[in-house]
Amino acid sequence: MVMFRHEIEKKLSGICLKRFSIDFLHKPELKKMRFLSKADIPARELLHVYFDVKNTFGISIPEKDIVEGRFDTFEHIVDIIIEQLSSHTANVAAKCQ
Repeated sequence: MVMFRHEIEKKLSGICLKRFSIDFLHKPELKKMRFLSKADIPARELLHVYFDVKNTFGISIPEKDIVEGRFDTFEHIVDIIIEQLSSHTANVAAKCQ
């Protein structure tokens, strides 16, 4: 399934709006804000976002992205989702050949 960046941002924004009442679509200046430090979002809410993202997009989030601190901003999470969806699509295409 191919998704465009704006579609991913819309879905992720809905998750964030539900979890911590920030609407990134209407406040794009916040997309680079670090959730745990700048936004003062509790770690447990970020954990909920992690599972929401996995379930909503049907992807796995690599442990390295968590360990390296990449799951920290709206923009970075969108990038991770794009990478994982692209990887999944490439794997499916390779199996079909």
